[in-house]
Amino acid sequence: MDQFSKQIAVGKETRLLQFKRIKNADGVKFFITCGHLTKDAFSCSMKQNAYDAGWKLVPGSQRWLYEIEGALSDAILQTTLS
Repeated sequence: MDQFSKQIAVGKETRLLQFKRIKNADGVKFFITCGHLTKDAFSCSMKQNAYDAGWKLVPGSQRWLYEIEGALSDAILQTTLS
């Protein structure tokens, strides 16, 4: 699937994130965005881990995103495998 949305727990909240599959010279990535009325919007990118089937944040991502990296990877895997 090239685009999908998924609710992910971020701290004590659940936020709706949009995932968009992008293919370029570096391979396949997912660009993830989140807008929120009362919180700061954010975006990040993930690329497939060379060592397993999981997905990893692209270096340079905001530090707090690493706390939900597993949930982001799981969302991609669940959607692309179904």
